[in-house]
Order: sequence, then C-alpha cells, then structure tokens
Amino acid sequence: MGLCCRSFNCPPLPAVAGILGLLGLILFAGCSRSHTEPASPVTPVAAPTLPETPPKFVDITARAGIDFRYQNSRTPNRYFVETMGSGCAFIDYDGDGYLDILLLNGAPLPGGHVTGRPTLKLYHNNHNGTFTDVTHQAGLDKSVMYAMGVAVGDYDNDGHEDFYVSCVLGPGHLFHNEGNGTFTDMTQQAGVANAGNWGSSCAWVDYDRDGRLDLLVCNYVRYGSLADERPCYAGVEHKRVYCLPLHYPPSHCVLYHNEGNGHFRDVSAESGIAAAAGKSLGVTVWDYDGDGWPDLFIANDTEPCFLFHNNGNGTFKEVGLESSIAYEPEGGVHAGMGIDADDADNDGKTCLVFTNFFGQQTSFYRQVVPGIFRDERQEARIGPQTASVLGFGAFFFDYDNDGWKDILQVNGHVQDDIREREPQASYAEPTLLFRNQGNGTYQEVGLKSGKPFSQPLVGRGCAWGDIDNDGRLDLLLTSNTGPAYLWHNETPTPYHWLTLKPVGTKSNRDGIGAMVLVNAGALRQRTMVRSGSSYLSASDLRPHFGLGTATTADVEIHWPSGTVDRMARVPADHIWTVREGEGTVR
Repeated sequence: MGLCCRSFNCPPLPAVAGILGLLGLILFAGCSRSHTEPASPVTPVAAPTLPETPPKFVDITARAGIDFRYQNSRTPNRYFVETMGSGCAFIDYDGDGYLDILLLNGAPLPGGHVTGRPTLKLYHNNHNGTFTDVTHQAGLDKSVMYAMGVAVGDYDNDGHEDFYVSCVLGPGHLFHNEGNGTFTDMTQQAGVANAGNWGSSCAWVDYDRDGRLDLLVCNYVRYGSLADERPCYAGVEHKRVYCLPLHYPPSHCVLYHNEGNGHFRDVSAESGIAAAAGKSLGVTVWDYDGDGWPDLFIANDTEPCFLFHNNGNGTFKEVGLESSIAYEPEGGVHAGMGIDADDADNDGKTCLVFTNFFGQQTSFYRQVVPGIFRDERQEARIGPQTASVLGFGAFFFDYDNDGWKDILQVNGHVQDDIREREPQASYAEPTLLFRNQGNGTYQEVGLKSGKPFSQPLVGRGCAWGDIDNDGRLDLLLTSNTGPAYLWHNETPTPYHWLTLKPVGTKSNRDGIGAMVLVNAGALRQRTMVRSGSSYLSASDLRPHFGLGTATTADVEIHWPSGTVDRMARVPADHIWTVREGEGTVR
C-alpha cells in the first residue's frame, strides 16, 4: 500500500515524502551452477490471427457453495492491520486431481466486531462445480489467527500438499497434511513461527537445490503488537484515519532452511536475506539470468524493491538497484503490493509486473540483458489505465489459451472513507484484465466484458487455477471486509492447451524450481514451477500453457536436480503427469 529508478542517481529516501505529497498522501499525519541452460531467447512471433473472443467469466461463488466473508474486525481505533486483507489458495489437499480452495481470515481486535469465530476455511472440490466446507473435518478450525499470506508446497516430500500461513499479531502456522483429509499444526516443532513479525506473502523455494523445499516469509513493517500502532488524523476536523506505511519502520524477510527432519533453521542472516530492510508485501520466484538457481523478486511498499540474486552457494546478493527495478524511472519508490514474473513476451526473457498505490501506475519491467530491466509500462500500454486504481493482487496467466500470457489485476483502496477527501477515488474498484496482444502491448478487455470485472470490489488477494480441469483457468479473489469470489472461465476460445503436473524424484516432489519449455507450432514458451506470486496468495502449482492452434507440443523440463526430460509431440488438451527422469507423460 505504499510505493519500486532506472537511474543510478536515485533520490535519498527522505525525498519519498515529497513524492507521496504529490499523490495527495500528505493528508495523513501522525506511515551445478548452470546445469543446463534454458533454450536460447527467440524472436517473438506475431499473435494468432484467429478471431478474437471477448473474455467470459461467470461468478459462481454462491452456486459453488462458497460461503465466506473476510473479517478484519474493524474498530474505531482504525488499526493499521485492518486495511490489508488476506490471501487465498488453490490446493489439491486430497490428491484427487481437482483443486480445492483455502481461504484465510482475520481475528478479533479490541473494540472491534466479528461475527462468530473467524477461522481458515477449506472447501473440497466435489468434481461437479460445487464445493463442500470441510474445515472442521480437516482440523483447521482449532486456531484463530490474524492471517495474511499462504504458500502451498509438499515440504516433506510425502506426496501430500502442506501449507504455511503468515500472520500479524501472532505467529505464522505450518500445517502438515496427514494424507487422510486432516492437517496438523507443526509450527513449533518445525521452528517457523516468524515470531514478532508482521508476516505477508510467503513462498516455498528450494534455494540450494538439495531436494527439500525451504520457506521464505516476507515481513511488512515492524509491528509486533497493537502497542506499535501509531494514530493518524486527517483534515481540519482532525479525523482519525488509517495510517500509511511511511509512519512505520521497515522490517526484513526471513528465510528458513529445510533440514530434512521436519525442522527448519533460520538462515536469514547467513544467506544475506536479512541484510536488506524493506516493507515487503509481495514475492515471486524466477531464475531471471538462466543460471539454474532460483532468484527472489520482492515488492516493497514505500521502500526500494528487492531482487535477491541467488549466488548458488547458499547466499543471496540484493541487486535491485543495479538491475533498475528498485525505484521508479522518475526516481521515486514504488508502492509495491502484488508481483509476478514470467516470460510473457515468449522471447526467453523475463517480464515483471507489480501493482502500486492510487495515483501511480502499475509497473511493467522487461529484461534488457540478463541483469538489467527497463520500465515499459507506457510501451506496453498498461500504465495509463492503472493510475486511477489502487492495485493489490496481480499475475500472468493465459485466460484464452492463445499462447500469450495475459495479466489480471485486483484493486481496492485502503481508506474506506477516501471519497470524502478525494472525490475521484473510491474504496471499491473494478478488476482489470489485460490481454496480451502478442506484439509487446496489452489491451484491457475485462471492463468491456461487463460483470464480474466491472463490479467494484475492495480487492486484495487473487489466484488462478483450473477447478474443473477443462483447460480454462478460473479465478479466486478475496476482498477486505467482504466475500471471497470464485469466477469460472467460460471464454469460448478456439485454442488448445496443455497442463503438466511435475513429480520430482531427485528434486522436491512438487518440482518447484523446474523450468518448463514448450514449443507448439510457432510458439516458444517457458515458465517456472513456483510457489508465491500475486498478493498473499497461492495459485495452481501445475504449469499451464495455451497452445493456440497447435494440437501437440514438444516439452522440455529442466529440474532443479539437473535432470532434463524431453518429450516430443505431447497431445494437447490434457493434464499430463511428468515424473522426473522418465521422459514420458502419463
């Protein structure tokens, strides 16, 4: 909720206040190293010329049986934590091949109001378009926590998906999947409580490629308890308002190494992660220089954004400034919330998107050379259309299967009374869908399609996943002080698709960190199997590819272990399981 300079002559951080003042925020006072190189970059080809079909997403929340409302325990004190909301996740917790849904909730605050007993909610996919609330049966209603972010991953390689929940005003929680429909809270035994921190987005990542998933937990500002709250006021009437992040000191992220015995060790200091102080809200994992080691992009709020380069020896070097993503091109800091990275141009290079505060524009960076990025929000035609919203969740995904990754952005303000002071702003805002034109530009097509995109939401988290395995990616969204939403993708696209479920043997079971290359006709695509991305949320771990008009594809998977599997002429319109080292799909 705050603000990532291409120039190395960036302004000192005190200058940030002046930049924020221009945005109207002065109203508030009182915030083997290269085991196998991926395929060489290729020249992007033109987008397919088949007829373009408008997107069609249908809100099926009610008929699917999703009955959930996020409770932030709003109080007259306007605690900072009330503004943030929480994330969501797609997780196949029972291994039946269908994605289930996990939703996070808040907790009671002094002087606040909640209905009932807010807890996590787990919904089982019934394979017929409906879901059943199995929270109690799964043992997930035992604890009340002010939950923020979630990451899904099989940390003990037993074949069952576990998950971690980051929290504020209390410890985070690691839930181990027992494989019988129940979960056990293993936080204390595992040593991943992240105690005293305001946990935000989190991600599983095998940063040392030892076959075991490690855990990165981003932390926001220093805010260990409500005693750290700083009152803020606005206007001549001196009205109590929600503070902004400028009023709080930065924190640092925490990296836990998986020791392989159910226990994790805090390696934040020795790895170099703790050396960089920021106000971190979003994280995405991506090997931007193709050396085989997963790197970390982190969106910070009113602090320079981070790029932690993986040195391949258990340490990271923060290179956000050198890579030109730390600051905006104009020299100000970003208000980074949601973030994602992918090869959206199909040219073998990295694209990076992250959302910003109202009055700024969504940042869109393209990789110029392996270590340098350039902000091209204007060239991509994303910038102007995002200046009038406050962005949170965002990610790349191919909604129409034309082979070009599109962008979803979920929006919503943090001040529920913002219209009283800024008539041009609103608390609830529409969701944006940018279609990749295949020529380096994007076109906003969501609003033109009507509801549900045009329906204003106080949007926060979002995730993508194929709930009915029909090859079209569906959407899960959360809102602050509002319901969660499930939008079913019914776009009548003529294009084909391919989804892969990697199963690691030498590598971690989920294949997190594997780079997947798919060649289909003239399309050359790649993506990385990864946890994290968006804002506080977890999307489907299965990599999905739109194939355009192609009916088969050649697939190449570079596993974290160094193993490479190559499969020719894989049939389209299927979900295929790929077991590491077998070189076949099934």
